[in-house]
Amino acid sequence: MKKLNIFAAFAAITLLSGCMDISKLIETENKIDPPVRPVPNNMPEVNEVADELYDSNWYPLLCTNLLMGEKKTIVPDKVTNNDVKKALYQIVNDCPQIFWLGGVYYAGTVTDGSEIKIDFLKDYDTYDVSEMLEELDDAANDVISGIPSGSSDYEKALYVHDYLIENTEYDHSKQAYTEFGLWGSSYGCLVEKKAVCGGYSEAFHYIMQKLGIESGICTGSNHEWNYVKIDGDYYWVDVTWDDNDEGAPQHTYFMFTTEQLLRTRSFDLIQSFVPECTETSCCYFVKNGGFFESYDEKAVLEYVENHTSESHCEIMFGSFEAYEEALNSLIGKSKLYKADGLGLNGVSYYRNDNVYSLDIIFK
Repeated sequence: MKKLNIFAAFAAITLLSGCMDISKLIETENKIDPPVRPVPNNMPEVNEVADELYDSNWYPLLCTNLLMGEKKTIVPDKVTNNDVKKALYQIVNDCPQIFWLGGVYYAGTVTDGSEIKIDFLKDYDTYDVSEMLEELDDAANDVISGIPSGSSDYEKALYVHDYLIENTEYDHSKQAYTEFGLWGSSYGCLVEKKAVCGGYSEAFHYIMQKLGIESGICTGSNHEWNYVKIDGDYYWVDVTWDDNDEGAPQHTYFMFTTEQLLRTRSFDLIQSFVPECTETSCCYFVKNGGFFESYDEKAVLEYVENHTSESHCEIMFGSFEAYEEALNSLIGKSKLYKADGLGLNGVSYYRNDNVYSLDIIFK
């Protein structure tokens, strides 16, 4: 994909939870809801607009003007409303620090070409934008300053993923679902510490840009998430869906594949760029030894035992059959009680039937 040099929703997830009193775990059957094999979405014919816009004369000029806080841009080209719609998908990838755009845009013919107008969010003028940009930049730099020296790109991405989850409150207000606002922006996530999926993904992308790590944003199913390139391969990252509003960050959606992604959502037909994400070596579960191609009771229990000193233990399985067997054994037949170190207060758990993962939370 070409580069442009410009200066200067959890409804789609099957997530079940439960809890168990360790003192009552015995070799008997426990009733659990059986998992249902997920049906993946088909990959549509996506219109990738990045190269098309980079080859134009008007798109770089539009981005430059927007970064300067200008609502209107005159360009020496014929530009349609559909062109501007495409540009809005690309702008968020090239300039995730532009947090002040609203949902109304217009392109019309003028004597020297076209006039493009993109409304700002209500009550934000150029002066507000300038000061707020400084706040956003400072907030992003504060995150980066906390990354341990010598971290790999994978470790940097993981640190930022966890930081955003631990320091951002998901905005469940009705207003956040029905209007354009800062909650859908990098500013809302990093400065105001309250956001919806757009805020999480744009903040993650903005910091990746500052770190020099290739990343981007994709959309679909009324949702927004990221891709990131680590060690030469692309992976998906969904910070929002790893924030369960309580407890430690989950990592179900940290460095996952397109095959897994299509079990949970579909794509909008317009995208900046859609990478092929097939590699698994940087998958959080693979990286940390919590990925099991098949269900091996002894190996799984040993893995759980090695993590009982932590707040939770995340496990993923390589097939629906292995996942179903694990649920029936660990939960249904109470085999989890065999793991040493669970304590007397029991455990709770989250299960994700779409990606075959189980998150065991130690009380």
